[in-house]
Amino acid sequence: MNSEFQKLPFEGLIVLELGERIGAAACGSLLAMVGATVIVAEPSASTARGKYQTRALSCSGKRSIVIRPGDASDEKLLRHAAAAADVIITSSDMPDDLSRLITPAADTIVCDITALPEHDSSSALLSDKLVQALTGIAAMTGTAEGTPTLSDAAILELGTGIYAASATAAALRVRRIHGGGQRIDASVYGTGISTLATFLPFHFSGKVPPRAGNRHPMCAPWNAYRASDGWLLLCSANDDQWRRLCRAMNRPDLAESGPLAKLVDRVKNCDEVDAIVQAWVGTHTVDRAVEILGKSDIAAGPIIAVDDLPDNPNVRHRNMVRDLHDPESGENVAVPGAPLAIGRVAASIPVRDGDRGFVRALPPRRSVKNSTAGQVKPLAGIRVLEIGQYTTAPVAAKQMAALGADVIKIEPLQGEASRAWPPHLDGESYFFTLNNTNKRSLAIDLRAPQHQKVFCELIRTSDVLVENLKPGSLARLGFSYSELQAINPRLIYCAISGYGADSVYPGRPAFDTVIQAMSGLMDATRADGVPTKLGISIADTAGGMMGFFCILAMLESRDQTGNGAFIDLAMQDVALWMTQNAWRADARSPHSIVSCADGDVAAIGESSYVHSVLANEGADSRQLRRTAVVNTLVKAGVPAVPVRTIDEVGRLEQKTGGFIRLVQAGTRTWPLLELPFKLSRMSEYELKPIGGLGTANAEFVAKAG
Repeated sequence: MNSEFQKLPFEGLIVLELGERIGAAACGSLLAMVGATVIVAEPSASTARGKYQTRALSCSGKRSIVIRPGDASDEKLLRHAAAAADVIITSSDMPDDLSRLITPAADTIVCDITALPEHDSSSALLSDKLVQALTGIAAMTGTAEGTPTLSDAAILELGTGIYAASATAAALRVRRIHGGGQRIDASVYGTGISTLATFLPFHFSGKVPPRAGNRHPMCAPWNAYRASDGWLLLCSANDDQWRRLCRAMNRPDLAESGPLAKLVDRVKNCDEVDAIVQAWVGTHTVDRAVEILGKSDIAAGPIIAVDDLPDNPNVRHRNMVRDLHDPESGENVAVPGAPLAIGRVAASIPVRDGDRGFVRALPPRRSVKNSTAGQVKPLAGIRVLEIGQYTTAPVAAKQMAALGADVIKIEPLQGEASRAWPPHLDGESYFFTLNNTNKRSLAIDLRAPQHQKVFCELIRTSDVLVENLKPGSLARLGFSYSELQAINPRLIYCAISGYGADSVYPGRPAFDTVIQAMSGLMDATRADGVPTKLGISIADTAGGMMGFFCILAMLESRDQTGNGAFIDLAMQDVALWMTQNAWRADARSPHSIVSCADGDVAAIGESSYVHSVLANEGADSRQLRRTAVVNTLVKAGVPAVPVRTIDEVGRLEQKTGGFIRLVQAGTRTWPLLELPFKLSRMSEYELKPIGGLGTANAEFVAKAG
């Protein structure tokens, strides 16, 4: 955090965390990192349900009280805590949800985190893994010839926590400016749908997206390779990188001519390409191979086991794994550091029920005058500049645009590269359009003096700059943070990169897949025992989600102090944070995939047990449809859901209008992604495609002369 900030954005804020979901704990933890006092109302004894599977993680950095429903003194304490709280976090689909015992004040922010947007008592059984199956993520994870694959990392619950914390920051901004509280609804399912921008375009264009394991459908070589002492991940995206790789392997001839010289041919012959690269990698240790590849500017990194994360040099440098004493077990427990780079890390794990006196002493909160209960866009009047490509910065800016910000996307004169990504609708990329809704395009060359003047004027009149360039790229053009701050001292500058601006890997290229490898995500996601990337670009997406939250939090600081801030956000930090619930083997629930006549079913339980349940019921899954198998398992107490394909998810969402909205723009109908959360005081908001390259040039370039 910058030295000019003497206090964190939400210092003095009181949060009451009632929800049992992992997402509720994540939301509370993020708010605590930016200064809030978070009080967890927890059960009197340990339980293996929801966030309490990893109590030390979920409660670190917070205060603890025990609430026993039916106990008069406990219920009185809970009501007192609710009267003091600015924010209450619940999980209304869980059976022991305590929110039924309180009546929040009209100006309280109530954030409800559930598995499904429409839920009943049965949704309490829906863990992160089962929602991975329902949203199509499992269907796109694993090898082409294998079965759908589930991750042990609670990616969707933790992602929902990020979005819930972001929505809370937005609601608090509305309350500060306009008065009044509101309700937030965030679902794990909605978060899952929001991550599908890479795969939904295939459905929209009538195609079936491939499940590619660790390969890339449009690039080769791009895979996991076994070195002499472990696994590494290597990514080569174009012919120039292939030439450099061939030189590193002492096979320059492969790139000069022949059947593997061109990218299109390497993709067709990826088995042969992988065999060549594997033969070379296998003669080296992981560290030596990564060192050689790094000197050739090839994106590569070790596939790090979660147990080995503390030993990674960049993880150590950025203090992303810490040991805290757990008063319940009497042992030290590994907890993640703050991925925000602007906040405080958890200093301790609370004693269960150790903060009753603290909570009793809290004064009831002074009410915030409800000057208006009307509809409000939280970021109305905020201008955001985005210099983004592909996913991270575009996702952060897209969500700010949905909340009412004026987002100007600065593109090179030829346009952002993903404008060309197939499939297309009338020549325009679905992927690009999904990640850039509600923005305006400005096409300028930041190396040209006349366009640098345009950029300077925009910096002067903007509130936020978010980018995902290589660290130092803007500084080399004369736009370091100090130089930007001189132009606009109130600017919030969020730089998202693979390893951070403050890193032991300066200049190292990073792709989503490499970050998944170097954060423990691939170790927590295994197909037939092989560490495997999630099909969705979770490291990219999570980086954008966390950038969104950081910016909203720092806007609050800016408005309090008048000072801007520099946010150094590393995708590796965020992706590592997303693995935290898989750090302990006993917190990973066993799961299985059951093949049926019409697809697959995901079930929680060892494969032998799940199949024995079906056998005892006389059910041959291969002869039955998924619905029958799910009903049989659930009736026997085994949580199970169908593994939906991307096509099924796309058709369902377009039919229900839950998280995909069909928008008419000229002669085209665009399917666009809704926000993954709902604010009661922003029940309606605009969604529109970005439009053509440089549509904002007439306003800004012409004005600059």
